[in-house]
Amino acid sequence: MTRLAGRARALELILGAELVGAELAERYGLINRALPAGELDAFVGTLARRIAGLRPEVVSITKAAVDAIAPPNPHRAYVVENEGLYAAFGDDVKELAHKLLAAGIQTREGERDHERIANSI
Repeated sequence: MTRLAGRARALELILGAELVGAELAERYGLINRALPAGELDAFVGTLARRIAGLRPEVVSITKAAVDAIAPPNPHRAYVVENEGLYAAFGDDVKELAHKLLAAGIQTREGERDHERIANSI
């Protein structure tokens, strides 16, 4: 998230622990584009047809060029993140996770009502 949104926004989103709407996610660089639901299928269909119409080697070369220019994956940062998170997962965090799961936060309905469930626990 830090690579996509920058340090300040990543801290806001991670520590603030609030969900963001599509428009804010687009502004922060977390998603490519925010579209009204009624326009999504047409946009994705058009994009998929355009990409599918390209020769495979063009797609491959383009992806390789973009990947070569993009910042590298910070593997060391992932190690630091994982070590820190695992160290922070004490009994209180495990208990909270169990409560959230019991409240259905990972169900389809729970995903849609994530903030209310999280704030109620």
